[in-house]
Amino acid sequence: MRENFIKSKGNYLKGCSYGFFTRNGGYSEGIYKSLNCSSRSGDSNINTCKNRTKVLQELDKEDGNLVIPIQKHTNICKIITDKDSQNITADALVTKSEKLILCILTADCVPLLLHEKKENIIGAIHAGWKGAKSNIIENTIIKVQELGGKKENISIVIGPCIQQKSYEVGNEFFENFTLDDKKNRELFIQKSQRYYFDLPQYCINKIKNCGIKKIDNLNKCTYENSNEFFSYRRSLHLNEIDYGRQANAITISK
Repeated sequence: MRENFIKSKGNYLKGCSYGFFTRNGGYSEGIYKSLNCSSRSGDSNINTCKNRTKVLQELDKEDGNLVIPIQKHTNICKIITDKDSQNITADALVTKSEKLILCILTADCVPLLLHEKKENIIGAIHAGWKGAKSNIIENTIIKVQELGGKKENISIVIGPCIQQKSYEVGNEFFENFTLDDKKNRELFIQKSQRYYFDLPQYCINKIKNCGIKKIDNLNKCTYENSNEFFSYRRSLHLNEIDYGRQANAITISK
Protein backbone atom coordinates (compact mmCIF):
# COMPACT_ATOMS: atom_id res chain seq x y z
CA MET A 1 0.00 0.00 0.00
CA ARG A 2 1.17 3.50 -0.80
CA GLU A 3 0.10 6.50 1.22
CA ASN A 4 -2.11 7.94 -1.52
CA PHE A 5 -3.80 4.86 -2.94
CA ILE A 6 -4.67 1.29 -2.11
CA LYS A 7 -4.66 -1.91 -4.16
CA SER A 8 -5.78 -5.48 -3.90
CA LYS A 9 -3.54 -7.67 -1.76
CA GLY A 10 -4.22 -10.59 -4.08
CA ASN A 11 -2.93 -11.33 -7.56
CA TYR A 12 -5.68 -9.33 -9.25
CA LEU A 13 -5.36 -6.95 -12.21
CA LYS A 14 -1.92 -8.34 -12.99
CA GLY A 15 -0.41 -6.52 -15.95
CA CYS A 16 -2.04 -3.22 -14.95
CA SER A 17 -0.96 -0.16 -13.08
CA TYR A 18 -3.89 0.96 -10.95
CA GLY A 19 -4.98 2.50 -7.69
CA PHE A 20 -8.01 3.36 -5.61
CA PHE A 21 -6.88 6.77 -4.44
CA THR A 22 -7.56 8.23 -1.03
CA ARG A 23 -8.26 11.89 -0.34
CA ASN A 24 -4.66 12.43 0.80
CA GLY A 25 -1.56 13.76 -0.90
CA GLY A 26 -3.13 16.50 -3.00
CA TYR A 27 -3.31 20.28 -3.21
CA SER A 28 -6.90 21.21 -2.35
CA GLU A 29 -7.96 22.76 0.95
CA GLY A 30 -10.97 22.94 3.24
CA ILE A 31 -13.74 20.42 2.55
CA TYR A 32 -11.84 19.35 -0.59
CA LYS A 33 -8.63 18.51 1.28
CA SER A 34 -6.67 17.34 -0.45
CA LEU A 35 -6.66 15.02 -3.51
CA ASN A 36 -10.03 16.09 -4.91
CA CYS A 37 -10.11 15.23 -8.62
CA SER A 38 -13.56 16.54 -9.53
CA SER A 39 -13.65 19.57 -11.81
CA ARG A 40 -17.43 19.65 -11.28
CA SER A 41 -17.08 20.41 -7.58
CA GLY A 42 -16.70 23.91 -6.18
CA ASP A 43 -12.97 23.41 -5.81
CA SER A 44 -10.37 25.49 -7.63
CA ASN A 45 -9.73 24.24 -11.18
CA ILE A 46 -6.04 24.87 -10.60
CA ASN A 47 -6.04 22.49 -7.65
CA THR A 48 -8.07 19.76 -9.35
CA CYS A 49 -5.76 19.88 -12.38
CA LYS A 50 -2.73 19.55 -10.11
CA ASN A 51 -4.43 16.68 -8.30
CA ARG A 52 -5.12 14.87 -11.56
CA THR A 53 -1.47 15.26 -12.51
CA LYS A 54 -0.62 13.76 -9.12
CA VAL A 55 -2.70 10.68 -10.00
CA LEU A 56 -0.73 10.25 -13.23
CA GLN A 57 2.54 10.63 -11.36
CA GLU A 58 1.57 7.99 -8.82
CA LEU A 59 0.82 5.56 -11.65
CA ASP A 60 4.09 6.43 -13.42
CA LYS A 61 2.09 7.75 -16.37
CA GLU A 62 2.78 11.47 -16.17
CA ASP A 63 2.74 11.79 -19.96
CA GLY A 64 -0.43 9.69 -20.31
CA ASN A 65 -3.98 10.71 -21.15
CA LEU A 66 -6.22 10.61 -18.08
CA VAL A 67 -9.79 9.92 -19.19
CA ILE A 68 -12.51 10.91 -16.71
CA PRO A 69 -16.08 10.76 -18.01
CA ILE A 70 -19.00 12.96 -17.04
CA GLN A 71 -20.84 10.62 -14.69
CA LYS A 72 -24.63 10.78 -14.42
CA HIS A 73 -25.59 7.51 -12.69
CA THR A 74 -26.50 5.89 -16.01
CA ASN A 75 -25.99 2.39 -17.38
CA ILE A 76 -23.84 3.67 -20.25
CA CYS A 77 -20.44 2.12 -20.91
CA LYS A 78 -18.29 3.36 -23.78
CA ILE A 79 -15.34 1.86 -25.61
CA ILE A 80 -12.58 4.47 -25.65
CA THR A 81 -9.82 4.90 -28.22
CA ASP A 82 -6.96 7.39 -28.44
CA LYS A 83 -9.02 9.54 -30.80
CA ASP A 84 -12.20 9.89 -28.74
CA SER A 85 -11.03 10.23 -25.15
CA GLN A 86 -12.44 13.67 -24.28
CA ASN A 87 -15.88 15.05 -23.31
CA ILE A 88 -17.38 11.63 -22.70
CA THR A 89 -20.66 11.13 -20.85
CA ALA A 90 -20.74 7.64 -19.37
CA ASP A 91 -20.48 5.75 -16.10
CA ALA A 92 -18.08 3.10 -17.33
CA LEU A 93 -15.19 2.98 -19.79
CA VAL A 94 -13.22 0.18 -21.46
CA THR A 95 -10.17 0.30 -23.71
CA LYS A 96 -7.26 -1.64 -25.20
CA SER A 97 -5.05 1.44 -25.52
CA GLU A 98 -1.84 1.57 -23.50
CA LYS A 99 -1.82 5.36 -23.82
CA LEU A 100 -5.01 5.88 -21.81
CA ILE A 101 -5.57 5.94 -18.07
CA LEU A 102 -9.23 5.24 -17.32
CA CYS A 103 -10.53 6.97 -14.21
CA ILE A 104 -13.86 7.26 -12.46
CA LEU A 105 -14.60 9.47 -9.47
CA THR A 106 -16.47 8.38 -6.35
CA ALA A 107 -17.58 9.60 -2.94
CA ASP A 108 -19.64 6.61 -1.66
CA CYS A 109 -20.63 4.87 -4.92
CA VAL A 110 -18.83 1.65 -5.82
CA PRO A 111 -15.71 1.92 -7.99
CA LEU A 112 -14.85 -1.21 -9.94
CA LEU A 113 -11.64 -1.71 -11.92
CA LEU A 114 -11.30 -4.66 -14.29
CA HIS A 115 -8.79 -6.40 -16.53
CA GLU A 116 -9.26 -9.01 -19.25
CA LYS A 117 -5.85 -10.69 -19.31
CA LYS A 118 -5.84 -12.38 -22.73
CA GLU A 119 -6.87 -9.40 -24.86
CA ASN A 120 -5.37 -6.90 -22.39
CA ILE A 121 -8.60 -4.92 -21.96
CA ILE A 122 -9.11 -2.63 -18.99
CA GLY A 123 -12.25 -1.06 -17.60
CA ALA A 124 -13.45 1.34 -14.92
CA ILE A 125 -17.02 1.37 -13.59
CA HIS A 126 -18.89 3.89 -11.43
CA ALA A 127 -21.76 2.00 -9.79
CA GLY A 128 -24.19 3.84 -7.59
CA TRP A 129 -27.42 2.06 -6.79
CA LYS A 130 -29.14 3.52 -9.87
CA GLY A 131 -26.41 2.48 -12.26
CA ALA A 132 -26.03 -0.95 -10.69
CA LYS A 133 -29.77 -1.57 -10.78
CA SER A 134 -29.96 -0.53 -14.44
CA ASN A 135 -27.13 -2.91 -15.39
CA ILE A 136 -24.00 -0.75 -15.70
CA ILE A 137 -21.89 -3.77 -14.71
CA GLU A 138 -23.51 -6.11 -17.23
CA ASN A 139 -23.24 -3.50 -19.99
CA THR A 140 -19.54 -3.09 -19.29
CA ILE A 141 -18.94 -6.83 -19.60
CA ILE A 142 -20.75 -6.73 -22.96
CA LYS A 143 -18.38 -3.99 -24.16
CA VAL A 144 -15.38 -6.05 -23.06
CA GLN A 145 -16.75 -8.93 -25.12
CA GLU A 146 -17.20 -6.63 -28.11
CA LEU A 147 -13.45 -5.99 -27.92
CA GLY A 148 -12.80 -9.73 -28.06
CA GLY A 149 -12.62 -10.43 -24.35
CA LYS A 150 -14.02 -13.45 -22.54
CA LYS A 151 -15.68 -13.59 -19.14
CA GLU A 152 -13.38 -16.31 -17.83
CA ASN A 153 -10.38 -14.01 -18.32
CA ILE A 154 -11.81 -11.03 -16.44
CA SER A 155 -10.71 -9.99 -12.96
CA ILE A 156 -12.55 -7.26 -11.03
CA VAL A 157 -11.57 -5.38 -7.90
CA ILE A 158 -14.13 -3.43 -5.85
CA GLY A 159 -12.72 -0.34 -4.21
CA PRO A 160 -13.69 1.83 -1.24
CA CYS A 161 -17.39 2.70 -1.04
CA ILE A 162 -20.13 3.15 1.52
CA GLN A 163 -20.66 -0.04 3.52
CA GLN A 164 -23.95 -1.45 4.71
CA LYS A 165 -23.93 -0.20 8.30
CA SER A 166 -23.60 3.38 7.05
CA TYR A 167 -26.09 3.17 4.17
CA GLU A 168 -29.53 3.85 5.59
CA VAL A 169 -32.40 3.77 3.08
CA GLY A 170 -36.16 4.25 3.22
CA ASN A 171 -39.08 1.86 2.82
CA GLU A 172 -39.61 2.88 -0.79
CA PHE A 173 -36.02 1.97 -1.62
CA PHE A 174 -36.42 -1.41 0.10
CA GLU A 175 -39.65 -2.16 -1.74
CA ASN A 176 -38.16 -1.08 -5.06
CA PHE A 177 -35.36 -3.62 -4.79
CA THR A 178 -37.27 -6.50 -3.24
CA LEU A 179 -40.16 -6.30 -5.72
CA ASP A 180 -37.62 -6.82 -8.50
CA ASP A 181 -36.19 -9.90 -6.84
CA LYS A 182 -37.13 -11.41 -3.49
CA LYS A 183 -33.53 -12.58 -3.06
CA ASN A 184 -32.56 -8.93 -2.70
CA ARG A 185 -34.02 -9.04 0.82
CA GLU A 186 -30.69 -10.60 1.82
CA LEU A 187 -29.01 -7.29 0.99
CA PHE A 188 -30.88 -5.44 3.75
CA ILE A 189 -30.68 -5.44 7.51
CA GLN A 190 -33.31 -3.74 9.64
CA LYS A 191 -32.61 -1.82 12.84
CA SER A 192 -35.20 0.24 14.72
CA GLN A 193 -37.55 0.17 11.71
CA ARG A 194 -34.79 1.43 9.42
CA TYR A 195 -33.21 -0.44 6.53
CA TYR A 196 -29.52 -0.60 5.67
CA PHE A 197 -28.47 -1.62 2.17
CA ASP A 198 -25.38 -3.59 1.12
CA LEU A 199 -24.44 -1.90 -2.14
CA PRO A 200 -21.05 -3.60 -2.65
CA GLN A 201 -22.61 -7.05 -2.16
CA TYR A 202 -25.31 -6.14 -4.67
CA CYS A 203 -22.53 -5.38 -7.16
CA ILE A 204 -20.77 -8.64 -6.33
CA ASN A 205 -23.99 -10.55 -6.98
CA LYS A 206 -24.29 -8.82 -10.33
CA ILE A 207 -20.70 -9.71 -11.24
CA LYS A 208 -21.20 -13.35 -10.28
CA ASN A 209 -24.41 -13.52 -12.30
CA CYS A 210 -22.35 -12.45 -15.31
CA GLY A 211 -20.23 -15.57 -14.84
CA ILE A 212 -17.14 -13.83 -13.50
CA LYS A 213 -15.36 -15.59 -10.66
CA LYS A 214 -12.21 -13.53 -10.08
CA ILE A 215 -13.47 -10.85 -7.72
CA ASP A 216 -11.77 -9.01 -4.89
CA ASN A 217 -13.48 -6.61 -2.49
CA LEU A 218 -11.30 -4.20 -0.50
CA ASN A 219 -14.06 -3.71 2.13
CA LYS A 220 -13.17 -0.09 2.85
CA CYS A 221 -15.92 2.30 3.96
CA THR A 222 -15.84 5.82 2.57
CA TYR A 223 -18.37 7.11 5.11
CA GLU A 224 -16.60 5.88 8.24
CA ASN A 225 -13.03 6.74 7.26
CA SER A 226 -13.15 10.52 7.05
CA ASN A 227 -9.35 10.86 7.13
CA GLU A 228 -9.00 8.64 4.07
CA PHE A 229 -12.00 9.22 1.83
CA PHE A 230 -14.54 11.74 0.64
CA SER A 231 -18.17 10.80 1.30
CA TYR A 232 -21.29 12.36 -0.17
CA ARG A 233 -23.53 11.06 2.60
CA ARG A 234 -21.18 12.17 5.35
CA SER A 235 -21.03 15.66 3.84
CA LEU A 236 -24.84 15.82 4.00
CA HIS A 237 -24.88 14.77 7.65
CA LEU A 238 -22.28 17.44 8.43
CA ASN A 239 -24.26 20.09 6.52
CA GLU A 240 -21.31 20.81 4.25
CA ILE A 241 -22.02 22.73 1.06
CA ASP A 242 -20.13 20.32 -1.20
CA TYR A 243 -17.74 17.37 -1.17
CA GLY A 244 -14.67 16.09 -2.97
CA ARG A 245 -14.37 12.97 -5.10
CA GLN A 246 -11.51 10.49 -5.07
CA ALA A 247 -9.97 8.99 -8.17
CA ASN A 248 -10.03 5.30 -9.11
CA ALA A 249 -7.72 4.74 -12.05
CA ILE A 250 -6.28 1.96 -14.17
CA THR A 251 -3.93 1.70 -17.12
CA ILE A 252 -2.20 -1.09 -19.04
CA SER A 253 1.38 -1.65 -17.92
CA LYS A 254 3.99 -1.64 -20.68
